Amino acid sequence: MGTTKRFTILHSNDMHGDFLAEMRGQEGHLIGGLSLLSGYINQVRNEEKNVLYCIAGDMVQGSLIDAEYKGITRWRS
Repeated sequence: MGTTKRFTILHSNDMHGDFLAEMRGQEGHLIGGLSLLSGYINQVRNEEKNVLYCIAGDMVQGSLIDAEYKGITRWRS
């Protein structure tokens, strides 16, 4: 038989345009947001080999971008 390899799967789902971190709690901890998610993914990739990051669900639905452009992906002249 072949060699067994280990890999790590990271997954996020239904971000709904929650791109910015928010302060929560009395200590003012940052939660949520793409910058914290990106930092976590990079940390895992530095610690592990063969990391797969998957995104499912609604990434921008519910954001100001989605509300303004209504899903239009190109500008029309």
